[in-house]
Amino acid sequence: MKVYKSEKLNKRTLKEIANELKNGKTAVFPTDTIYGIGTNAFCLAGVKKLYKLKGRTDKKPLPILVDDISKIKNIVKKIPTGAAKLVKRFWPGPLTLVFETNELGCILTGGRKNIAVRIPDNEVLLSIIKEMTCPLIGTSANISGKKVCRHVSDLDKKILKNVDIIIDGGIVKWGKPSTVLDVSKFPYIVLREGCISKKKIEKFMKT
Repeated sequence: MKVYKSEKLNKRTLKEIANELKNGKTAVFPTDTIYGIGTNAFCLAGVKKLYKLKGRTDKKPLPILVDDISKIKNIVKKIPTGAAKLVKRFWPGPLTLVFETNELGCILTGGRKNIAVRIPDNEVLLSIIKEMTCPLIGTSANISGKKVCRHVSDLDKKILKNVDIIIDGGIVKWGKPSTVLDVSKFPYIVLREGCISKKKIEKFMKT
């Protein structure tokens, strides 16, 4: 296992981490919300390891993290007008949007019709995803059903023992999960209320 401090990462090291993730290695990393764990979304072996580390069934889909909205257009059927408005206001940030998938998106989701996507507000993570040149499939860096991690010291021993890379970014900003909003059909539905309240989203959509 390799451990890095966010503030000491240079461009060369970021590229090395990105290449390892691209090749199916797993990494724990800070986001703006909580610590996440992820790998190359197109690497089946890496994704299987991710589910195993989480102790989670592969019947539950995992979100995709990207660095730019243009990457989203490659995996979803469309970005509705209302969703585009939300993207402009809340991304990068603690809002996960669920879109209807296109053919490529279906590959990432194992044939599912919907896909959850987010652009996290963390410069180090965004730099790594950009260097990967492929989507990062990621989820919270905790065992399923257990408390989320706001610092690497919160990580479960099983994850510490088996993950390939850990990026220590100190205490993350929010300390709770992102809000998840389904925009695949109208009216939009809040699937999970997290950092952004349902009331705030509803108020914004009325403006």
